[in-house]
Amino acid sequence: MAILNMESDGMPGQVFIALKALVALGPMTRDRLISICAPEPAIDPKRFRSAMTRWTQLGLFVETDGKIRIASDYNWLSNLERGEAIRQMPTVVREVALNETNNRNFWDAESNLSADFTRAAAWILAQDIYTLPSSPEQIQVLESFQIGNEARRVLQNDTRWNGFKHWSVFMGFASGDSPLIVDPTVAIRDSLSGIFKDLERLTAVHFIEALATVLPVLDFGNYRQLVEAEIRSAELASRAGDALSMSLSRALKRLEIAGLISFEIRTDAKQGYSFTGFAGRHWERFTHVTYHGEA
Repeated sequence: MAILNMESDGMPGQVFIALKALVALGPMTRDRLISICAPEPAIDPKRFRSAMTRWTQLGLFVETDGKIRIASDYNWLSNLERGEAIRQMPTVVREVALNETNNRNFWDAESNLSADFTRAAAWILAQDIYTLPSSPEQIQVLESFQIGNEARRVLQNDTRWNGFKHWSVFMGFASGDSPLIVDPTVAIRDSLSGIFKDLERLTAVHFIEALATVLPVLDFGNYRQLVEAEIRSAELASRAGDALSMSLSRALKRLEIAGLISFEIRTDAKQGYSFTGFAGRHWERFTHVTYHGEA
């Protein structure tokens, strides 16, 4: 079941504390890492071991010369000031989970690495977030109604739903718990500087394409398109034409209110997008996005 089964594959907090220990103290033996992060008898180290095994398979950690260390692609965390390193850890975990290598067997029920989370995130972010049910039973009914192929439903038991809630909040695609609030604001916020780089303004098309590349569970992203292809077409009516999904629309407006980005429409632009709000209402088109930096 990959990462949504927290009992066998660990929890976000265990990955987080392992990253904190390795950034602060450097590579160490598995036994020492367990003694620091999951000391017995206060804590049962079983889940921590499971988390380390799974996230080593995913490529976040490596074990060489008898020591566990952060993989070289992410070892830049160790060069940051402690507070900034901690702030960046969910971004790193999100990047690993969305990595193409870990999602190759996208529809395989067992032989996927993190695709169970990716499929669930892509589906939930495509929903009407203002009417989305909050109980796992209602979620299962909704998914069964939308996706005819039973083998491609992703949240059909409490284990997967609970795992998804924890990981989606940690990775910045949601907040809260009961109810879960579908909201990718944090994931988008963390991606803005990389999208704009040294530019101040992007066309709407360039911005949305770049966002879909970095976060492919969002509108027009590769994973999102794979999942939307399985959803009955009538259920995607609110995305007609150039309208953005409700989840993406709300997140972008929240970032505008926070002063990080702003939107404008230019008469010389050939293409833009419109936001989608409550009850599928489309409002406020934009053709360009300006980045104002961190607030």
